[in-house]
Amino acid sequence: MRQRLMEATLDCLEQEGYAGTTVSRIVDRAQVSRGAPVHHFPSKAALIAAAAEWLIRRLYAQLGQAILELPESDHRLEDIILRCWRKVFGRRENAAMLELMLASRHDPELADMMRNLWTAGYNTIKVAADHYFEPLHPEDNVRHWMTLTQWLLRGMSLDLHLVNDPQIFEHFIVLWTRLLATQLRPRPGVSGPPPRPAQWDKSVTTFNFK
Repeated sequence: MRQRLMEATLDCLEQEGYAGTTVSRIVDRAQVSRGAPVHHFPSKAALIAAAAEWLIRRLYAQLGQAILELPESDHRLEDIILRCWRKVFGRRENAAMLELMLASRHDPELADMMRNLWTAGYNTIKVAADHYFEPLHPEDNVRHWMTLTQWLLRGMSLDLHLVNDPQIFEHFIVLWTRLLATQLRPRPGVSGPPPRPAQWDKSVTTFNFK
């Protein structure tokens, strides 16, 4: 029941936008009783927070598995970043997160929730960056470069609905990876998924990431 409600919430965000994501529409999509949400979530904001957090965790796990399926090659850095785009930022699920981020500019309660999610996401990127990559020079910071990469891909995803040819995005992602290749490289011999981030032991609704 809880997962059905979260999935319905993400579907509403992606298809109806934040303003159109009402409890009534979520209930209809989830095909549950009108009173079902209050048994699992104290408020609409709590439901949205749980759905967004669940999505981040799911995409993190799916991306880890997808990267492991990539063969070793001279273009592994490019392959990894392209896989990030295709499996996370280029997918419809990302639209739900974008809706929340944009709406949070004018909704203080939502903004508080998104700040926690942003920090959780940043900490998750740090874990993945250290797992998959190593710097070429001591002064290079892998975490900073991968955070910048996330911002780049997220910004590009805002234009997805405006561009007819999705290959345009991948062309510029390849250009970006050429710059990245001057600062970092994939760690050789990585044969497992990234470790579970420590902050996942608690929900963002109860844990302060600051």
